[in-house]
Amino acid sequence: MTSRTSPTARHSLALLLSLLTCFVGCDGTEAPLDASDPGEGGSGDPSALRREVLGALGENVILPTLREFATQAEALEAAAGAYAADPSDENRAAAQAAWRDAAASWQQAELMQVGPAGMAGTGCGVVGAMELRDEIYSWSLTSTCRIDQETVAETHADPALLDAELVNVRGLDAMEYLLFVETDDNTCGALSPINDAGTWEAERANIRQRRATYAHTAAQLVLEEARGLRDAWEPSGGDFLADWRGAGTDGSAYDTSQRALDDLATAMLYLDNATRDMKVGDPAGITCMDASCIDSLETPFANHDKEAVLANLEAFGRLFHGESPDSMGLGIDDLLLAIGADALVADLGAALTAATEAVEAIPGTLREAIEADAPEVMAAYAALGTAQRLFKVDVVTALDIDVQSCTPGDND
Repeated sequence: MTSRTSPTARHSLALLLSLLTCFVGCDGTEAPLDASDPGEGGSGDPSALRREVLGALGENVILPTLREFATQAEALEAAAGAYAADPSDENRAAAQAAWRDAAASWQQAELMQVGPAGMAGTGCGVVGAMELRDEIYSWSLTSTCRIDQETVAETHADPALLDAELVNVRGLDAMEYLLFVETDDNTCGALSPINDAGTWEAERANIRQRRATYAHTAAQLVLEEARGLRDAWEPSGGDFLADWRGAGTDGSAYDTSQRALDDLATAMLYLDNATRDMKVGDPAGITCMDASCIDSLETPFANHDKEAVLANLEAFGRLFHGESPDSMGLGIDDLLLAIGADALVADLGAALTAATEAVEAIPGTLREAIEADAPEVMAAYAALGTAQRLFKVDVVTALDIDVQSCTPGDND
């Protein structure tokens, strides 16, 4: 961790101190980093450091992540197209591999649901929200029965028609089912029209082809949304990056830089609300009360669950440290170092490393480990909890952050 606290590994200590000048009261009390009253951006305002950190994270972490996902979405669309043209085992395997690559890339973006990717409305009013996340990945709203219904309907082959349907029948989550499900049965009940009227049975011989075509249609929509989200941030496009790094200045969508930090911290709580509780705790029966909790696995057909958790952890670390623990980039840890919270930076860094190692230690797939009642699952859950408690209590308090209630899959 020495590279994270040494003044030679980042901007000089003198710069950090100058940004904090005059924000310690005469009585020795420390003022919060944010100045929420008018005048943000003036000489010596600590919001300047906050904007510098936000700008670095936007340029070095968020936008590169969105660019990488758009690239992976292009490869996925091409592989899905080849599979639709020829639904052979070889092409299916290639499409599955492309899905895994795209999904791993998106799982990093899951921690970056700020601005255009964010949710709007009561309880989660993210500044600049365009709600593009659910268009790309609508877990946990996914409905396999609804996907089956679309499979035997004509909408499955038409991007425009599929785009008009609810998000729970398209996106990467729908593609997971379409590309990885092994049976040619459907998941709807006997009274569902596709079963009661014999529609599914009449198309059973064509189900593989229909699913391949459907997967390609969904991939085309994912690619369109991936490019749209990337372009919304690009300086040559919607340039939300300018709003982000200029938070609290004239022309920005953010009235204060603190509001942008609040949105970022809320997005990072995904590691607690979604990763820890929904992705690990629920299927393991720790936070789930259902009879068969393992049915709540995030990717029950692809068994990509452990990889998703590790990608979430990596993204959290990149936002906290700035690119990586050993990089020169600015991150949230620099805001903590600027107020003397060096011990908290070290503790959370160590907790993130321990959580990553605990997840990596889970034997086999998450499904296999849960079914074997492997103790490593509970150990990983506990390690994730330690890291998140440090963030959502200590970091949030230290930086005077106001988090919102945002849960993935709230929108439909």
